[in-house]
Amino acid sequence: MTSTMQVSKKILKTAAVILFWLLVWQIAASIANRGLILDIPTPLTTVKALFRLLPQRDFMLSVLGSVGRIVLGYIIAAVAGALCAVAAFRFPLFKTLTAPILQIIRAVPVAAFIILVYLWLKEGAIPVFISFLMVFPMVWGNTEAGLEAIDRELIEMARVMELSKKNVLRHIIFPAIFPPIAAALTTGLGFAWKSGVAAEVICRTEDSVGNLLWASKTSVDYDEVFAITVVIVILSVALENVLKLALRRYGLDKVK
Repeated sequence: MTSTMQVSKKILKTAAVILFWLLVWQIAASIANRGLILDIPTPLTTVKALFRLLPQRDFMLSVLGSVGRIVLGYIIAAVAGALCAVAAFRFPLFKTLTAPILQIIRAVPVAAFIILVYLWLKEGAIPVFISFLMVFPMVWGNTEAGLEAIDRELIEMARVMELSKKNVLRHIIFPAIFPPIAAALTTGLGFAWKSGVAAEVICRTEDSVGNLLWASKTSVDYDEVFAITVVIVILSVALENVLKLALRRYGLDKVK
């Protein structure tokens, strides 16, 4: 019962915060529109544009296309980052050789990468690659940090007690590396989503919300621009919550 009440209070609090900012948006737009030639969309006009878009088949295909590309890049980055971190931890030469690559990925702006790879990759592959680039160094760095934080004395004690490799992994190694990996995955998802959509806008990727944003901006239909932006935010929050639920479901968000 207490848990249900807490959930209800959280929902009410969230709804109140959203209503507050919608009111601020409405008031600000109403004041600004008195002196503008092109009106700023209000919450009402944005909702109308959203309901105009939702039944359209092309719109839904664009949403699914964006989610598919960005999630694909995200998954590849998570797997590759974890594997590279293990390799760097086990083999110092590999870590030395790959250090400059990580530095370049972290230093070069996303827009520069998009322009560079535009010459060699198809438009549909660029958002996948950019999403990968945003998540890959995060997972690599956090996984390697988790491996380096493992208590060596516990490992030695496990060997003395002749614990099986399975138990060493389960009770010593996994509890040390899963929390930083979970943190990287959660943070990286937001970066992957934002950078992936940005790549779609710049590259005009077909069947993508980024391309819809560009088309709406070009046609000066800013009600649709705001509506598509709302959809992008909702999808980002939804994906992040699904990830957090999955991590919590398997106990990967904290040390057991």
